Amino acid sequence: MSTIEIGRRFDNQPLTLPWPHCPHLGIGGQTGSGKSSLSHAIIGALADDDSVAIVGIDLKLVELSPWSDRLTALATTPAEADRLLVALRNLIRTRAEFLKTKGHRKWQRGFGPWVLVVIDELAELQAIDADRLADVIETGEGGPAAMREAKNGQQVRSALLGALSRLARFCGVTVLAATQYPSAEVIDQQIRTQLTIKIMLRVASGEQVAVCLGQGYASTISPKSIGPSEQGGLWIVGTDDAPRPVRGRAHWVSDTAIANRVAATAHLTPSYESVFGKEDPHAFAAY
Repeated sequence: MSTIEIGRRFDNQPLTLPWPHCPHLGIGGQTGSGKSSLSHAIIGALADDDSVAIVGIDLKLVELSPWSDRLTALATTPAEADRLLVALRNLIRTRAEFLKTKGHRKWQRGFGPWVLVVIDELAELQAIDADRLADVIETGEGGPAAMREAKNGQQVRSALLGALSRLARFCGVTVLAATQYPSAEVIDQQIRTQLTIKIMLRVASGEQVAVCLGQGYASTISPKSIGPSEQGGLWIVGTDDAPRPVRGRAHWVSDTAIANRVAATAHLTPSYESVFGKEDPHAFAAY
């Protein structure tokens, strides 16, 4: 496998992503634009490859749960997300040391599973833990210290995500970060720089075009270029086939299609310990 198909270009050629040496991906688009379906298309295209471990962070609880039996780990709370990000950070360090001893600069087939990290929704991951704050307000337990703890957790999470996006690619780890709020506050400059493949679905403003595709395209691509009824319509830039933005449409993936895909591929899911090197049965909902 050298590419995976995720849709069709407007010239009716396949819309593809490189795999396994895939750069990090950023997906931005409003609710209802087809953003989640695009993530599902990418997961589905890789599901029948037992050398691919897919891990997810889904603090909205609903987008990735249908794939849970095909996920090596699924974090659905800020605490689980923190543990998964730390585990990924440790994995990258271990793999980097392995590559150094082997004299390789990039992860290769046979070294271990390729890892796809799917983040839906990036804004929730980088937000303060609202449940923790609500507990403090309702119970009064912890007081100001607990409030500071929740805010510090947000900063730690953002730092871990930044480190992951900087260091992961050459260690066989690809990040897919999706958001319905493509703003500079949600996708800061450090993370945006690392999201080499950029995909924009329907957005609301020129600022969001700049955040999704890059500042240089905000003056040439209108936020109205993808209409409100064009579900799955997108611009993509950053692949070999799209060094400049190319129009296309993502495959639509139904709930039934996901269920069928999971039923056919769940047995191919790499175990947590085969990826991260240790067993932690209490860490993630999907384990």
